[in-house]
Amino acid sequence: MRFALLLFLLLKVSPAVFGQDTLLFLNGKTMTADSIGFNGHTIHLINHSGKRQHAINPYRVFSIRHTSGEIQMVYTPDPSDPMDLNEEQMGLFIKGEQDANKYYKNNINKAAAFAVGAGSSFFTIYGLIIPPLYATAVGAFTPKMNLSDLSDSTYINNTYYCEGYQKKMRDRKIRNALVSGLAGFAAGFITLTLVK
Repeated sequence: MRFALLLFLLLKVSPAVFGQDTLLFLNGKTMTADSIGFNGHTIHLINHSGKRQHAINPYRVFSIRHTSGEIQMVYTPDPSDPMDLNEEQMGLFIKGEQDANKYYKNNINKAAAFAVGAGSSFFTIYGLIIPPLYATAVGAFTPKMNLSDLSDSTYINNTYYCEGYQKKMRDRKIRNALVSGLAGFAAGFITLTLVK
């Protein structure tokens, strides 16, 4: 009975899990499709019915992992730019971004931004400028990386991995501060309006 159930689940899940190509973007995010076509100028994501779902600019994409296991590199560094990362370096940078997305939590920042936004509502509509200013000020400081927040502790000594991790931490810190600050402003403004 267990074997039959396991076989049923594998057959039910396998088209969705095993039969898809995966795009890896330069920002560390991934996207899957039934198949992915790349003609050098555009990447097309195609579903089972053969209809095109998306057309994606290849400059946003690092690689395509096909269902066969083959990895097709899309990213090509600019040879005229000595500061441009090569494939290996960019791969480590992206790994850093992915780990920051997975492990970095900034709940204290969100709570502080919400409080600042709520406080700025006392200035009515003029207080709307305060949450973006707070987000900008907070984003000027890069949080420290903890060894416990890495998928592999040896990455702590890799410059490209650390740059990717820290960039994603700053981006998330700024975005979360802005969203939480504006939510705090809205909550404070509504509360003050109701009290008055």
